[in-house]
Amino acid sequence: MTILRFRPPGALLAIFLVSTLLSVSPGCGPTHVAEPEAPVLLVGVDGLEWEVLRPLMEAGRCPNLRALAEAGSYGRLGTFIPTHSPVVWTSIATGKRMEAHGITSFVDPQGRAFTSSRRAGRALWNIADRYGLSSAVIGWWITWPVEPVRGVMVSGTSAVAQLADNWKPALMPGVDDQVHPPELTDRVLELAASAGSREELQIVARENVFGTYSEGVMGADEQVLIDQTLWSVQSDATYFQIARSLMPEFQTDLTLVYFGGPDVAGHRFWRQSHPEEFAYTGSSPAADAALAEVLPNYYAWVDEMIGELVEMAGEGANVMVVSDHGMHAVATKKPNQRNTTGDHQDGAPGVLIAAGPDIRPQGHLEQVLQSGALPTHGSVYSVAPTILGLLGIPAARDMEARVYPNILTAAARERIGALDLVPTHDDGFREPAMLAMSAEGEEEFKKRMAELGYLDLPAAPTSRPVNPDGFVPDPEGLGGDGDR
Repeated sequence: MTILRFRPPGALLAIFLVSTLLSVSPGCGPTHVAEPEAPVLLVGVDGLEWEVLRPLMEAGRCPNLRALAEAGSYGRLGTFIPTHSPVVWTSIATGKRMEAHGITSFVDPQGRAFTSSRRAGRALWNIADRYGLSSAVIGWWITWPVEPVRGVMVSGTSAVAQLADNWKPALMPGVDDQVHPPELTDRVLELAASAGSREELQIVARENVFGTYSEGVMGADEQVLIDQTLWSVQSDATYFQIARSLMPEFQTDLTLVYFGGPDVAGHRFWRQSHPEEFAYTGSSPAADAALAEVLPNYYAWVDEMIGELVEMAGEGANVMVVSDHGMHAVATKKPNQRNTTGDHQDGAPGVLIAAGPDIRPQGHLEQVLQSGALPTHGSVYSVAPTILGLLGIPAARDMEARVYPNILTAAARERIGALDLVPTHDDGFREPAMLAMSAEGEEEFKKRMAELGYLDLPAAPTSRPVNPDGFVPDPEGLGGDGDR
């Protein structure tokens, strides 16, 4: 078995060897190297919802996710309130409550966007690094500035919006610490500039999300929703192309890739894909009909990208696809100011699909897809300890939960169960520090979060878990019966 699968090319080899010696030297944490049975691929899909996914899997429009579910385990994933993406994705990466990791919203009480420097405690990639393993982290929430790891990291927080009068790629030229190792910066920025160009985005958006429609069919409100969704199409396309370029070359023990578009499309186009849940229509039946497939199309496109990621990870990899929350209809009686019609701030449960040599085949998928009687497999807090266990790394007692026992094979449960818990993985980690994003990046970040109404949400001093088995969606919810 090869312990370190990361194979840095050419000039990066010396840097890798030096960082390896520094990271596992005595006095700096664990003195042994973990020995995973298989590499792990974790794909985060923001806002993925079973009620959208089930019929698409039945109809054959998400064949890759269906294949993973047929080969492995699947079910609902519990989340918590406040169901804010930067908070939940940081909890997924750390196994900690927001009170422990310190990322409590999109911006802090002073209106400053959170950055990775303010995270308290190690994330999966930091922990893997301590145990001599390599990671590739691409587009994950709150990863700017990037952190030095064995492998590669491309930050996810620096992506900026597409504006009608100001076109930019999903990574910003001239901003430091977006890519590790820094020697890859020019290459990654070139990929971002190509994948995020206006011409390329027009093709990707038309072919994969919006399709074609007659000129003039959209009213002003619908056109705004389309324009506000293009940045997520651009971002997902960009980070996928970066992953496609880097994954075959940097064959790491742990790979994390994030897609955000199903959340953005779910917020904006839930009504068009679920018109029976709403007491009103849009500007015209033609506009509603033209946009009815946007959300299903986005799911199908993400499924296609996941299929390529799984193929690049290799047949022997353990694969886990998770969402931070689900989605449901809101503002069902009359429109709100933003015309957003899907939301999740009441803690709608997410999706878990996993497959691989250490994942138990659950079976009965066809019956479950038809009935909707999905099992629950823990919560978002269990992702980190499960990933660590699959890598041969013990979980920590200060993590909020333990592994998902029901999704593992008997051999994997026995192997992971033999790992002694450690008190914490955070000893010796740097203290949280204030580091601001660039003024341009922060302005654009706030703009697109404000478009979704996230910056209007009151700060939550504590988090509260939501039981997915007893969850009942609030049809007015965040969208309210009118304004937010």
